[in-house]
Amino acid sequence: MTIDPGTVVNFDRFLFAFTIATHIILVCTTIGLAVVISIAEFLSIRKKDKHYEALWKRLSKVLVISFGVGTASGIVMAVEILMLFPGFMTLVSQTGVIAIFYAEIFAFFLETIALVMYVYFPNRLNSKYAHWSLSLVILVGTLFSAVFILMVNAWMNTPNGFDIAAYIQSGTVTGVNAWAPFSTASTFSEEAHAIPTVVLTGLMIIAGFFTWFRMKSKDGEEKQMLTKGLKITTALGIVLIVVSVLSGMNEITTLLHDQPLKYAALEMNPNPGSNLPERLFGSWPNAPFGQPTGGILIPGGQSLLLQLETGNSSGPGLSQFPNANWPPLWIHVTFDLMVIGGIILGLFFFYCFLCWWILRRNLFASRIFTYASIPVMIFSLILLEDGFVTAEVGRQPWIVYNVLTVQQAANTDPTILVPGIIIVVFYAMVVPLTYYFMVRIYRSYPSTEKSEETAEETQGDKGAGQ
Repeated sequence: MTIDPGTVVNFDRFLFAFTIATHIILVCTTIGLAVVISIAEFLSIRKKDKHYEALWKRLSKVLVISFGVGTASGIVMAVEILMLFPGFMTLVSQTGVIAIFYAEIFAFFLETIALVMYVYFPNRLNSKYAHWSLSLVILVGTLFSAVFILMVNAWMNTPNGFDIAAYIQSGTVTGVNAWAPFSTASTFSEEAHAIPTVVLTGLMIIAGFFTWFRMKSKDGEEKQMLTKGLKITTALGIVLIVVSVLSGMNEITTLLHDQPLKYAALEMNPNPGSNLPERLFGSWPNAPFGQPTGGILIPGGQSLLLQLETGNSSGPGLSQFPNANWPPLWIHVTFDLMVIGGIILGLFFFYCFLCWWILRRNLFASRIFTYASIPVMIFSLILLEDGFVTAEVGRQPWIVYNVLTVQQAANTDPTILVPGIIIVVFYAMVVPLTYYFMVRIYRSYPSTEKSEETAEETQGDKGAGQ
């Protein structure tokens, strides 16, 4: 049976999107754990607080699981990108982008070495602060792994570092500047928005589990420990939601300047203008003919927002660009969901700030906070995935914007279909099992700690008897 190459390319898209969307859950969890562990250990030392100490010790065991599975998942992704998009990797290998991948590997090694020393050799260090400093190395390694990967993505949105015109004309890479891809036109805006949202999502995942364990626990000491964990995640969440909103607004300026077609698709603007309406949801069934229909229309709303965010009320329209280069227009809906979801998440954290800092109430005894925390965890994760889909599909049909299309870069060999399906099934099983095992490890840690102490006491008694 002959399979159409276009079908294989669409499968390539689906498989890599599914893999990275699954992988990012583990990434968020690992980063969130690294943040909470480092802060909890610092507070346990400064305040001599046994609850913070119990918290970071428990979570460090969980971090090992999250990091291990996340690492294996990252290796799968590295193989996938070589297998699914060989044309892209050929271009990357001939430009300075390959150096970013090497930098990401260095950050990963840094994190790995520090994690092994932190978890398994704590007694080899001279002081508690020396041990805590290793948590900072883990955190830096984890964050910079994400930073370098986002640098690659930013380069895909705004490529530089080689003669693009010559490459488009002849397919030959010339005029390479190896350092240029580390800082493209969109690097800062993308990093400034993506990193806070990833960290925020990771913290909300952990906060959801904290809330669940606290609701189920009958141990007063454990409840105090979990409440202090929630104080860490909530305080950071209040700060990060503000940063995420402000950096998201800053990204609008970057899109208008460097990816106007993507902006026009997100807003579903048929034509450019300076009195553009804001349309929430809706559709354009006859695109590129006719006009968008449905949804909630706010006359002049988009131009007003543009004026506030950029100082210019004019916006681009899809009619300025060839129809063949348009991304799927359903990203307008995912974009609206992302914005509205961000507002809802912001309202939750505003409630937290109002109760905790302004009204000085016991936020963590509040039923609203308790019963909202788990839905907020799920909601923030969905919101992150929605943002990822919006950003990446909005670049279509390009894998490297205005340089290389997905069709040109993709592997069209149908033999990749079977291993690809196996990978999907594997991920669908492994990720839920990973979180199940992480919960088991968390719950078993107190009994494990007690048995270890008992074993040490027994050995000591035997030694004294001899």
